[in-house]
Amino acid sequence: MRKSVTAGALALATMASLLSGCASETGSASDGAENPLAQVKAADLVPENIVGLGPNGVKSGTLEDIKLTDDEVNQAKQKKFRVGIVMQTMNIEWSTEQVRGITEQLKKYDAEVVGVADPNFDVQKQVSSIENMIQLKPDAIISIPVDDTATAEAYRKIGAAGIKLIMMDNVPSGLEYPKDYQGMVSSDNQGNGAVCAEALAKYIPEGGTVGVLDFGVDFFVTKERMKGFVDWMKQNRPDIKIKVAEFLDPANSGKDAGNFLTANPDVQGMFTEWEVPAVGIDQALRAQGKTMPITAVNIASDVAADLASGGNIKALSAQVPYDQGLAEADMAVKVLLGGTAPNWLAFPAVPVLQNNVLDAWKQVYHQDPPSQLTEICTSTEGCS
Repeated sequence: MRKSVTAGALALATMASLLSGCASETGSASDGAENPLAQVKAADLVPENIVGLGPNGVKSGTLEDIKLTDDEVNQAKQKKFRVGIVMQTMNIEWSTEQVRGITEQLKKYDAEVVGVADPNFDVQKQVSSIENMIQLKPDAIISIPVDDTATAEAYRKIGAAGIKLIMMDNVPSGLEYPKDYQGMVSSDNQGNGAVCAEALAKYIPEGGTVGVLDFGVDFFVTKERMKGFVDWMKQNRPDIKIKVAEFLDPANSGKDAGNFLTANPDVQGMFTEWEVPAVGIDQALRAQGKTMPITAVNIASDVAADLASGGNIKALSAQVPYDQGLAEADMAVKVLLGGTAPNWLAFPAVPVLQNNVLDAWKQVYHQDPPSQLTEICTSTEGCS
């Protein structure tokens, strides 16, 4: 995992060298004959509408619902709001981009970020972080829970302290809108799962078998991605058998993947719910001298490099964390000014294939791709 887009670029050269010399049992190629996604347009994989519903079964609002008027912007600048951020981890690009988007947008309103907490997926650390952030007395807190259930009581304390709460991705169990939280922003996680399913299915023969490395924690967004993946397969490729293995610690996902692959030699492709376990699957396959198509949610430096070079990663379905951060900042300011934000606001999936990885990077991060990623893509047939 990388801690930022810039830092992550340093890993790409190493990744490229590993990819170029990898032996395999099944082989891998980027030409149209062996890459069934070579001629697919990424835009054609985007679901027509937002697929999923929010945590409380609601439909998504729109960006227009949280757009600030010129008068509201002027009011916000006079108020000089203070906002705290409590993340689940800062060790992935999704998180750093969320914080970058929030911070840059709040600056436009002369608002201050009073602190960014990083509990590194530890429930007790996050509970302590929430309590510490409350003591700073911000006007609002923007946060994503590590565990929907175990952190719920700590999140209730935010509203009890008179602080507005905007959620990222998940709403802790039992919290009520708009009493306990005033809005939530996420990607269309079911849509992301569906994109991954459609892409992976193109590699799987009739009657084949795919594996899913599923996060075994009560985490709404990963369950939504799983649902989107499974539902698409059931509706469009019911002939494909799905086998599931759970992991609890992302740091050990590679070991869990290796054990699953050893026990299930009939598996012909893998899906997992974000980039960290995807890297674990990839490492497990390489350790076993195998290649196999993998699809996952999120575009990050390592998985982008693997995809660009024609490695095991064949498709990604990206969120737009920077744009989500902008929306979360606007949502916080909107409610602080007395307005109402939608219960849930979702952004559509962004499919990432070898033939659009560079453009997708720009779309997701609003930055040029790292030079190493561009170099890998330039030297690989079929990458653009």
